[in-house]
Amino acid sequence: MRITKRQKIAISSALLAVGISFLPAIGEENRLSALVVIVIGSYFLSVWSIYDRFSPFELVSLFSLPVILTASFGLFLSQFNVSALTQIVLVATYVVTMYTILLSENIFNVSSERNIPLVRAARTVGYLSTLFVSFAIFTLLFGLGLNNFLFSVLVSVIAGLLFVQGVWQIELKDTDPRRLVYFSLVAGWVIGQISWALSFWPLTPPKVGLAITAAVYVLLGIFQHYIRENLNKRTVVEYVFVAAAVVALLIITTSWGV
Repeated sequence: MRITKRQKIAISSALLAVGISFLPAIGEENRLSALVVIVIGSYFLSVWSIYDRFSPFELVSLFSLPVILTASFGLFLSQFNVSALTQIVLVATYVVTMYTILLSENIFNVSSERNIPLVRAARTVGYLSTLFVSFAIFTLLFGLGLNNFLFSVLVSVIAGLLFVQGVWQIELKDTDPRRLVYFSLVAGWVIGQISWALSFWPLTPPKVGLAITAAVYVLLGIFQHYIRENLNKRTVVEYVFVAAAVVALLIITTSWGV
């Protein structure tokens, strides 16, 4: 009996959900090692779920989002004590999100070979998933209390990987690999610098996550319009307004100790 891709995606999502749900029960000395195994496993299970002919860039662009999603949920469950109900909600959210992301990645993979009607919906899902994963991972990283330099370096690397997917899904088979690398490196560096500056502010983890996600939203949106050759002054002003609104919100709602 042949297993369909949807069934593979469901199996992979369920197996990974079981894996991260057991992390709190593992001893602290072995928890990090178990998390690394699960995160690595998320990559190979994702590849297995939608297995096809992949280009070298697709091996990164297709699977960066599922891996970062798994890392964020797994890291949260391994580092913070939560109630049984909260854990159930988190695991259920992970399953639904992972399943949805892998379905979208499969559509992108197929669309890189031939045009299909679902690709526009997949782009929307991919965009929203990128923002969701950004908020989750960056909020969590800041909440771990890392030093400023390490935090900004990790944010830069992760943001670069997120932009690999975000930029690649715009043109798919027509993507210029050199431009993809350039945009991803520039975006990672810019987001890393923003995170470095934010780490000196007296902000809570959710506010830092929101601010960095807003930066991802603005930069990715501008890149998308630029690649589609419909970037204009009005569009830039709209994105700048969003960025300014987020900064103003942070300033107003933050206690500066005065």
